[in-house]
Amino acid sequence: MSRTLSSAHVHTPFCDGKTPAPEMARAACDLGFVSLGFTSHAPQDFDPGYCIPPDREEAYKAHVLALQKEYAGRMAIYLGVERDVYSCSSPAGYDYFIASVHYFVKPDGHHAPVDAAAEKLLDYVNTCCGGDGLRMAERYFSMLRDYVLEAKPAIIGHFDLVRKNNARLHLYDEDAPAYRSLALDALRPLRETGALLEVNTGGMARGYLDTPYPAPFLLKAWKEWGGEVILNSDCHDMRYLDAGYGPAEEMLAALGYSHAVRLSPDPEKGLWERYALKA
Repeated sequence: MSRTLSSAHVHTPFCDGKTPAPEMARAACDLGFVSLGFTSHAPQDFDPGYCIPPDREEAYKAHVLALQKEYAGRMAIYLGVERDVYSCSSPAGYDYFIASVHYFVKPDGHHAPVDAAAEKLLDYVNTCCGGDGLRMAERYFSMLRDYVLEAKPAIIGHFDLVRKNNARLHLYDEDAPAYRSLALDALRPLRETGALLEVNTGGMARGYLDTPYPAPFLLKAWKEWGGEVILNSDCHDMRYLDAGYGPAEEMLAALGYSHAVRLSPDPEKGLWERYALKA
């Protein structure tokens, strides 16, 4: 069994999640989870099917807080939110937020998704990056770096999300020094924010990748810089609440991590706690 027993990144039908929050909480509790953080996508003024509708944000908060009370003493539940760089609501009122980038903005003002249909990202690369996938990746990392430095989130979400569609489109060489250098240069200054780097198994659960976000070379560097990591499933479907956790924990241990961070089982003792990756 996984030693993590937590995820600080799960979604609900208030955004694009498939499992209602009460069913997600029940599944997590049945798995022996000690903590769970709901993080539906924050409101934004475009792509409405993907995020919490602005007029439903307070209902989302109330829904999660009711579950928090229901599970008190059995499993700690936290009210979080995943905020894209283009989200239009405040993180105030949440226990924490995850910072992420899911879109580019095209010259015509429309948004091109990073991790939706591969054809949409390919169109952006061809029309806005001169067909240069590496230029696209550089824009993505620069945007995420600047956002994290400004917003100072608790968690940096799926740092190299561009890998999802690159696995199919082969827009750039993930082993090339040029790519690795720009990714490392974007990650390095984020260590000083104190944010947790998310080890996200969502791409594994959905069959896109064989390893979590971010790639091992980035996790190795983060360890060398003294950064902390948090293992999350980015779960939209309760069947995958801890999908990929075992291999991810083994990978982290092989990279030299002795521990990771998770949401505290006891909110009175703080928001986060360290736990050992090996017995």
